[in-house]
Amino acid sequence: MSAIGGVDQAAVTRDAAADVRIDPRFFWFYAIVVGIQGVHVFEHVVQLVQVFVLHIPDRDALGILGYFIQFQGTEEWLHLVFNASYVVALIIVAWGFFLSPAARSQVPGWALAAFLVVGLMLELWHVNEHIVIISHAIANNGCAVDGCPGILDQRLGISDTVLHFFYNVIAYVGTVIPFVYLWRHWRERRSG
Repeated sequence: MSAIGGVDQAAVTRDAAADVRIDPRFFWFYAIVVGIQGVHVFEHVVQLVQVFVLHIPDRDALGILGYFIQFQGTEEWLHLVFNASYVVALIIVAWGFFLSPAARSQVPGWALAAFLVVGLMLELWHVNEHIVIISHAIANNGCAVDGCPGILDQRLGISDTVLHFFYNVIAYVGTVIPFVYLWRHWRERRSG
């Protein structure tokens, strides 16, 4: 511990960090994004269970919502709209970090980089995959016969169900990491 003029600088830094005020609108928007995407990731877990445990063919493993929300006989429109909305939400969160020195001060640089690269950039790629899938759905008036391949599923030799599960989980982890730091800060401020 170093003290300058009898003042413990580490304690001053901790006290200043504790007084940081993050805009509650930013925090709660981010919390809602994390929560909704968590439900989406769960939908992809359900699809994996449908395929690998219940032995439902990939094209028929629609999660839960996919059985209720379909256009052109496919749930792919639901995925496109959801993932495009998620990208917009992530851009808003990124902009919120840009505008909020208080939020940035609570999240390590590596966690913000993970958010931008693993969360946002991977999700942008994921939306491109869905645009390709939808282009096939439009061209074939649905995906029932030959399916609707994306960009990487055929090239990697894995199913769309498995690939999109990993897209969602990896992008979600990149999104959650900075939120955990904000949540800790938010909880500490509320308790003390």
